[in-house]
Formats: sequence, structure tokens, C-alpha cells
Amino acid sequence: MRTLNSLKNVLGNFANNLLINILRFISRIIFIKVLGEIYLGVNGLLSNVLGLLALSELGISTAISYSLYKPLAHNNKDKIKTLMRFYQKAYRIIALVVLALGLVLIPFLPWFIKDTSGIENLTLIYLIFLGNMVIGYLFSYKRTLISADQKNYKIMPIVMIFNFLTTILQIIVLLVFHNYIIYLLIQTVCIIGENLSVNHYINKQYPLLKENLRNLHLDKKEFNTIFGNVRALMLHKIGTYVLTATDNIVISKFIGIVAVGIYSNYVLIINMINSFIQVLFGNVIASFGNLIASDDGKKSLKVFDEMNFISFVLFGISSVCFINLFTPFIDWVFGARFVLGMSIVYIIVLNFYLNGMNNAVITMQTASGLYRNDRYVPLIQSIINLILSVYLAIKIGLIGVFIGTAVSTLLPLIIKPIIVYKHIFKENVFKYFKEFAKQFIIIVLAIICSVWILKLIFISNVVLNLIVSLVVSLVVPILFIFIVYRNDNSYRDIKNRIMSMIKRKRGPKNA
Repeated sequence: MRTLNSLKNVLGNFANNLLINILRFISRIIFIKVLGEIYLGVNGLLSNVLGLLALSELGISTAISYSLYKPLAHNNKDKIKTLMRFYQKAYRIIALVVLALGLVLIPFLPWFIKDTSGIENLTLIYLIFLGNMVIGYLFSYKRTLISADQKNYKIMPIVMIFNFLTTILQIIVLLVFHNYIIYLLIQTVCIIGENLSVNHYINKQYPLLKENLRNLHLDKKEFNTIFGNVRALMLHKIGTYVLTATDNIVISKFIGIVAVGIYSNYVLIINMINSFIQVLFGNVIASFGNLIASDDGKKSLKVFDEMNFISFVLFGISSVCFINLFTPFIDWVFGARFVLGMSIVYIIVLNFYLNGMNNAVITMQTASGLYRNDRYVPLIQSIINLILSVYLAIKIGLIGVFIGTAVSTLLPLIIKPIIVYKHIFKENVFKYFKEFAKQFIIIVLAIICSVWILKLIFISNVVLNLIVSLVVSLVVPILFIFIVYRNDNSYRDIKNRIMSMIKRKRGPKNA
């Protein structure tokens, strides 16, 4: 059931991502044509600036989600109600804190942008972004319950409808009104509609949420456990924010807002691919949590090895594709002025791969509630990242920002596996690092080989060239991986698991 629930969640989210990413890509092309790269940069920058305010959440959602795994596994309704009541109160307080901090930040907005000329209504734009964030905190807390219960797929139709509606309406606004403010307000209205609809559905699925929860309070032990996790998660959130969200701020401050807009197209494509991959990892966290809460520890390492292999395959093949397709694709779709140098592309893809290869470890750590053991690592990582990115941005320009990020990524890449292997698997971590090095070498060789093959092929037609480049970028790493791993246990286990699910699906029909 854990596997089937995870599969349903993955398929539901995959369908949603496929639809919305196609529409968002079309919307991005129209956005650039209508509003230009300056507002594209503003859009990316303010999303990251408000990410700073999201630190106020402190990781409460992750801590509550972890606390829900066991009562959900044992159908402890009283504990579920108590946790959800606490979560509701916490998120209302967080919404007020975010609103207050957001308003305080208004006078400092020009500081984040090297040149504000050409940007109209910056304060109003920022307030709409802030309002959308606050609305999310006020309405979205119930989603954690259905996610922890491995039934996120049930709300996917609602999410898909509103994502579709949002993007279509925004495209119409761009084409008809050419107005960024109305474009953002469409998103506000749809966020409210989606959250009201999702909450109504969750209330029907979990009638206990409609019961009187006002007099329910966490006992001292549970409260201390949650806040102990929150304190550790707060540092993790800071590290994640600095690693993923400060690049645009540093670029805007030291390079310029136009550079943010150019880089944002690469981020858009990476996020599109990453969203499909993260569907898998995001939805198996609850399954891992359920597995651990059910005291079925024997399967943990085996399942982890499978997830780590899947991570390598997905992020490795994607990295080869990015190296070979980024430049010709962006040149074709957005124009030559939006193309970054290949040296920058290599560093961007390296960051994508390194972060991706830590996914299985982070998934296991999150599901196990091991937040405290490496709580200071994100803080150290943040300091390294900021200092290096700012220093190198001043010294060598845009590429320096991404080099700083790549160097800081190495710290959690080393520490997190050590913690997971020591505290969960009780195994020596050397095997993991040996496998990581082997996988990295395979992908580097696949990149070298695919680049060499494509240099031998000259195709003048842009579309045909992209198709050929995609085929080569897929086939080469797949061949490398198959040759090396065809007799590997994880490869065979994944194949057997897929075949088992197919047989289980066919069984009742054949019967």
C-alpha cells in the first residue's frame, strides 16, 4: 500500500506538473515579449526576497508532518486533532509575523536592486507578492494532514484546475492589457479559490477537523519534541534559503536586474525538470515516515538504495541533457541575448546535479526526524555561500555567484550521509561515498562522450538539431548506466518492484 499510495501521488503530481509547466513556458515567452527582461528579473528577485520572510515558518510544517506519521499509522484521532489544532494556531501567528516583517522591509526594497530605473509600481508589486504569501499561510495548513496520510493525489484535480485557470487568465491579461499588476492580481484571486476548494475537500475527507478543537492542547513532552525539531529545522531552512534563494539577490545587487531575468530562464527550465523529479521524492517522504513509524526497519536501507539509484539516473541524465541543450534551446526560444556562456552553464548544471544527488539522503533524514544532528551545518554552509558568492561576484562577475554556491554545497553532501548511515542504517558510510564517486565519473564520461558525438554532427535546421541533441543526450547516459549497473541489486529490485505493481494491477482484471 505504501508503494501504491506513493505511485498514485507521483502520477497525480506528474500530470499536474506536465500541464502547468507547458502553460508556464508559453506564459514566459509571452511575458518576455510583452513586459521584457526587467520585469522578468523583478519577478524572480521578489520571489527570493520574500523567501527570506518564509524563514518565519521555522520548519513547523515539516515537524508537524513528522509528528503525524505515527498517529496516522495507528489511527490515533485524538492525537491527530491535537496536532492539527496546534498547527492551525501556529500558522495564524506565522501569517501575522510574515505580514509585519514584510511591511517593515518595504523601505529597503531599492537596496536589493542595482538599478531601479524602468521599474514602475515596485512597492505595489511587492505588496501583492506579500499578500499571496500571507494568504498561503492562513489557508494551507490542512494540506500537511492529507500529505502525511499519503493521499495528496486526491486533491490534485483541484490543484490542476486552478493552476490551469491561473496561467490561462494570466496569458490573456498579458495579451490584452499588457499589465503586470493585473497579471499578479489574477494569481491572488486563484490562490484564494484554490485554498478554499482544497480545504473544503479535506474537511469532507477528515470530519474530525470539523469537530471542536479549541480545548485541545499538546502535552508538555510532545510540545518540547516538536519545538526541539523546529529549532533544528530553523537552521536547515536558513541553509536552504541561502543556498537556493540568495543567488538572485546577489546577482541583482552586484550584477544587475537584467542578469536576474536572463538567469531566470535557465532556472525556469531547471525547475520544470526538477518539479517532475521532486514529485517522486516529495511523495515518498510520507511512505518512508510510515515505514519507520511501523517499525519495519529492515526495509529502510534497501528502499534507500533504490531511491538513491533512481536519483542518480534522473539527475544524471537530466544533467547531460542540460549541458547539450541549454544553449541552442534558449537561443531558439528566447533569443541570443538570453544565452549565458558555457562555463557558467557547466557550473549551473553542476549545482543542479550535486543538490539532486542529496535528495535520497534528505528524504530519509526528513522522514526519520533527524533534524538536530546536523543543525549547524546549514548555518556554516550559508556563511560560506554568501561570503564566496559576493566576493567572487565582485571579482569575476556572474560565474562567481554560482561557484560560491557549488563550493558551499559540498558540506551537506558530506555530512548528511554520515548522519543517516550512522543513526538510521547503523552502517559504514564509505560504501555510499564510493558509489557517489562512481556515479559522478559515469555522468562526466557521458557528458564528454555526448558532446564529442554532437560536435561530429552538423545540422542546420534548429528544431531537427534539438531533437538529435536530445536523443544523443538521452541514449548515451542510459547506455553507460545500463552497462555498469545491469547486474546491480538496486537496478534489479526496482525492475522487480515495477513488475510486481503491474501484475498486481492486472490481477483482479484477469481474475
